[in-house]
Amino acid sequence: MPLTVITLSKVKNSLKGDLTKWMQEIDTGVYVGNFNSKVRENLWQRVIENIDDGTATLTYAYRNEIGYEFKCINTNRNPVDFDGIPLVLIESKKDDREKIKFGFSKQAKTRKAKKYASGKSTNIYVVVDIETSGLDYKTDKIIEIGAVKTNSKGEILDDFSYIIKQDIKLNKEIVNLTGINEEDLADGKDEKEALEELIKFIDNYKLIGYNFSFDLKFLNNSLKQNGIQEIRNQFYDLMDYVKKENLFMKNYKLQTALNKYGIEHTQKHRALDDARITAMLSSKVNEFLKKIN
Repeated sequence: MPLTVITLSKVKNSLKGDLTKWMQEIDTGVYVGNFNSKVRENLWQRVIENIDDGTATLTYAYRNEIGYEFKCINTNRNPVDFDGIPLVLIESKKDDREKIKFGFSKQAKTRKAKKYASGKSTNIYVVVDIETSGLDYKTDKIIEIGAVKTNSKGEILDDFSYIIKQDIKLNKEIVNLTGINEEDLADGKDEKEALEELIKFIDNYKLIGYNFSFDLKFLNNSLKQNGIQEIRNQFYDLMDYVKKENLFMKNYKLQTALNKYGIEHTQKHRALDDARITAMLSSKVNEFLKKIN
């Protein structure tokens, strides 16, 4: 089996412990191992779900011109394909400054000015939610995407929502749960166009979701299938912080969490509505607010 190398920095010890079950740490933060592609992808997904503020790269054997492929997360190095040859594009600090300079609207600048004038920190982040045709990100499809720009006060600054065009048959459970039917999908937004607009909407903001690893698997798989770079934004799973604050809840479903925090809202299982109530919930979870602020 081919050799796999993972490098980590500034990550939790629990993540390092997970990797050492399958790999050997040959130097600080450098792990090597021999295993099949299924184990490799599961380990990389584990890294993605627990990276927090850290950085990671994955290098593995691949049938291309140079014989290997790589992935990065939370770094300024981006894998790019050049006529079948994988190369590393390093974003310069100058480019970063230019993105920041031209990346904000006048409304955003006004909000920033108000924030600093009041002397209160209200970090802006994007809450993302999706609805899907099933639970398997490899075989099922995204049928709706919703997102809101919000802050630590729970104020909604902007939103994004599309039903996605899919030529599939929905089972009755999904139709009953979401209210989305096959006619809605037939009239939906082209998947690639919707994903491209989502990438523009989230920009470089931090991403928040509830049980977000589920959403991220679907989104990154769909992005890959449509030839779009996977999401590399820093992200937080709000469910993790709810668990830290409430060790003995009967379960950690979104509706249960809403009830626990006194939010009187019935989850509708529609992407935009769930993104809105998750934004509301985020403003009440102290452990999360400590982290984001």
